[in-house]
Amino acid sequence: MEYEAYYTSLWDQIQRPTEDERSYDEIHTKLTQFSAAIGSSNNAKGITREQWIDSLAVAASYAAPGFEWANSENKALADRWIAEILTHLDIDTSDATLTPEIFQTICTKRVKPYFGSRSGGSQTSQQSYVLMNSGIGGGSKSLFSNSDRWRKQPQCIATFTWALHRVKDKDIAGSISYILPVILALVEDYESQAKVWGLRAALILLDRGDAEFLRKSGIASVVEKSTRDCLVFTSELGFGAELLKLGFGCAIRLAKLMYLQRDDAKYTAHWWKLTERVVADNMYIMDNVAANSALCEQIAPMCEALGPAIARYLRPLVGILTRNLQSPIYLSPPICQLHLVAMKQLEALISACPQRASLYSAEIVGALAFSWSGTHHKQSSGMSNIAQAQELVLSVLRQLIQISPDDVNTAVTRLYDARPGTFSEWKEMVPSSKHP
Repeated sequence: MEYEAYYTSLWDQIQRPTEDERSYDEIHTKLTQFSAAIGSSNNAKGITREQWIDSLAVAASYAAPGFEWANSENKALADRWIAEILTHLDIDTSDATLTPEIFQTICTKRVKPYFGSRSGGSQTSQQSYVLMNSGIGGGSKSLFSNSDRWRKQPQCIATFTWALHRVKDKDIAGSISYILPVILALVEDYESQAKVWGLRAALILLDRGDAEFLRKSGIASVVEKSTRDCLVFTSELGFGAELLKLGFGCAIRLAKLMYLQRDDAKYTAHWWKLTERVVADNMYIMDNVAANSALCEQIAPMCEALGPAIARYLRPLVGILTRNLQSPIYLSPPICQLHLVAMKQLEALISACPQRASLYSAEIVGALAFSWSGTHHKQSSGMSNIAQAQELVLSVLRQLIQISPDDVNTAVTRLYDARPGTFSEWKEMVPSSKHP
């Protein structure tokens, strides 16, 4: 098979929705044929630079993790194919860093058409954002308009994600007009899967793009507004926990990037809004263990940012964390992980506002006791994280002893009297309870 026809057929292999699941089964077989396809094109001498770059975009769509068609076997084959392509493009295969020219060519050919103007009929009105002092020409930059072609051929998103990972940090600003429209189209979509893809790309942009550029250009503000709807728990199968984790991940990075002065009223107000979102989402999660873990993980960053000001939400946050410690830790590894997460957040919460936290010492001790008792259950003996959970329980207990020794002593004494075998170690920790 001629090389261009070969990689074009692989690109067209993925179309959704599809009634023929066998098309996915054929991918692996086709991927094994890349060497033969290259060889058939006059021993690679007849392949142009443009074709090498285009085939790199196709191979990348099978090498990007997180997509249903890119299983481990297909990814391994795609990586081998990519390595050969990079050799012909004189690119170091050890890190596969893409030049701006190659990244933009990939986006122009295999990404932008799927997010561009709708085919047929009149073109929809394009969204425009003013990118001030962006270094890409200034003024109003018209981004390619919304289209749902990517929905039917989502491999363009895999290609975009793979390529974005391989652009140098310093080159991101110069390619922002190729990056930002894709991110915005995905995070603002109604499907949770699309939001997840968009948030992953947004995190790459926020982690590696120049902070001053993102802030002064207004791009950070645009992304912040577009990702607000991603901070809401969804019961859509398989996406609730990941969407929360990625959404808050973006929101926290954006807050750190946009609000630099702790004494600025906007700084505190913004972080309070994020904390309110955590409290509000908790009402809808119910018994979803993964989502509870994802949500609880956001409390420590709020504590770090707000310090004592987190006390405004201390009551509901303590309630969220102690409630999650009342699930039997020995039932499953995910529940054990939830306990670990909750106790780490308790450490951060107590450290941020110890005086106010002392008011809830009895409630926290009760929740810790439930978790501690579970670690001594016979079903927990084979779980790998039980020892870590016990260490965290004792760590939080030590914090409480420091801020509220009398209340903790009273609570521990009652627990010891009721179950001396389980709480003897706690009894030893309370200063006034030390044996002579």
